[in-house]
Amino acid sequence: MHGKLIVIYPERTTETVEYDEPIPLKILQGAVGGYIELVPMFTTYGERNGPRERCVAFCDEDGKLKDLPVNFLAQALWQDAIFYRPDGSLVMAMTDVLVGPVAIVTGDDEFMAEL
Repeated sequence: MHGKLIVIYPERTTETVEYDEPIPLKILQGAVGGYIELVPMFTTYGERNGPRERCVAFCDEDGKLKDLPVNFLAQALWQDAIFYRPDGSLVMAMTDVLVGPVAIVTGDDEFMAEL
């Protein structure tokens, strides 16, 4: 079992921690700064025209109520995961925005099954 937690901050910085056991809920909550909310359809992580890994992404469910800053890097990655074809062309535009830190979890089958 092996996976990693990638936290993307609004300042466009990232932090990556590797795990050989399931990530505790408190770690995920700490990463986003509150109660976690699944980011819908954010199921791949990687470069737009490069290799991609399957993932699950979380944000603070009250981030907008807390008036957290927009996370432009996480937003771009989310948009890539949903709206771009393999050739890089745009399918449609986003109508929502990610704010605050975003936690992305990726790993092998066993690791991802524990989420």
